[in-house]
Amino acid sequence: MVSSKKRFPSALALGIAVAVLALLLAGCSSIAGAVSAAIGTSKSPSAESPKSTNASAGENARSKTGNTMAYQYEFNAFYGGIWNMGWLGDKEPTYKIGQGTIWRFTSSGKGSDDALTFERALLRVNADSSQWWRFKLDTIERSTLYEFLVSADGKVQKVRFKNPDTGTIEEFVPSSTGPSGGPTATPKSQAEMAKYRVDRKMVKVQAGSFMADHYLYPDEQGNGNTESWVAQSVPGSILKSVSTRSKDKQTSTVELIQIETGVTTALGSY
Repeated sequence: MVSSKKRFPSALALGIAVAVLALLLAGCSSIAGAVSAAIGTSKSPSAESPKSTNASAGENARSKTGNTMAYQYEFNAFYGGIWNMGWLGDKEPTYKIGQGTIWRFTSSGKGSDDALTFERALLRVNADSSQWWRFKLDTIERSTLYEFLVSADGKVQKVRFKNPDTGTIEEFVPSSTGPSGGPTATPKSQAEMAKYRVDRKMVKVQAGSFMADHYLYPDEQGNGNTESWVAQSVPGSILKSVSTRSKDKQTSTVELIQIETGVTTALGSY
């Protein structure tokens, strides 16, 4: 595994320290709305359509460039939020090659029927210690898959994806090669985590039953709290996390629904 001490902000980044849950707690009424706000679009990223079918070659080139930039923006949003899930205060989750985890995200209240699932998988480790990973997001409206190469020092070297508009496999080198800034959950270190530990017990989620550490900790901005169940024996570490917003008690939940094996490239990346 790549060392989290070199590459990740030392944060629990648990209940999606991630743009999605952060935005839900900030006021978005649904998972889809939070994702849309986080990535700037509710559908497949695309550039503005040409105003006429007689668009010039230059206009088409600009449209293609804009399309790629939209996917780059979306990837950076995912990477900055969900890449950190499970890296618990410098302690990294253990993925074996070909192993993946799928989480389901849901929210209470209006719009709670628009659950989404997110997959993170380690596809390959190269001789130079660089790694191929996969992100896959599925919502009721769309499915987006990214495969990306991370160097031994933690920099994203390139990202590949299948453009649903053209059916072609495209790639880019992201302008931002590390996790973006933004709200992160507490605690920020192993020592601080211990202060919020409630107990340790067997926890059942859709993916199975596991012995887990139970944490309850406040949001940094004082908007609510997060209750999480963490199992270091599970790739990705996160079994379940429930964030509750103080003002209306709306909840946002992430639950591990599947642990995969034998995951490999779907885009011919290696």
